[in-house]
Amino acid sequence: MRVSYYAVFNYDEYDKSEEKYGISITFPDIPEANTCARNYAEGANMALDILQLCLIDSEIEAYPKPSSIENIRLGKNEKAVLIQYDTDKIDISKFKFFNE
Repeated sequence: MRVSYYAVFNYDEYDKSEEKYGISITFPDIPEANTCARNYAEGANMALDILQLCLIDSEIEAYPKPSSIENIRLGKNEKAVLIQYDTDKIDISKFKFFNE
C-alpha cells in the first residue's frame, strides 16, 4: 500500500557557527512524528524514517487520513514536502528495536 503524508519543513533555526539553517520537521497528521536535519536531502531521509517508525506498528485501518495541501497552513519560513513510501517495501533492518 502506498502511504503519503505532508511534512512541514521549518527553516527558522539559524546556526551562526555553521552559517546555515537547521530544519525542524513535523507532520500535521501525525503529531508524534518529529525530527530535524541540516539540509533538505537529510531532511527528506529523516522525514521518511520517522514517518515509517511512527506507522510501522499501526494497523492499516488506523492510519490517520492525510490532509490535502490546501488544508496545511505554512508559516513564513516553512514549506510542505510530500513524503511517500510503499508499506510492502520498508527496509526494517535499518531500525533497531530494543523492547523485543
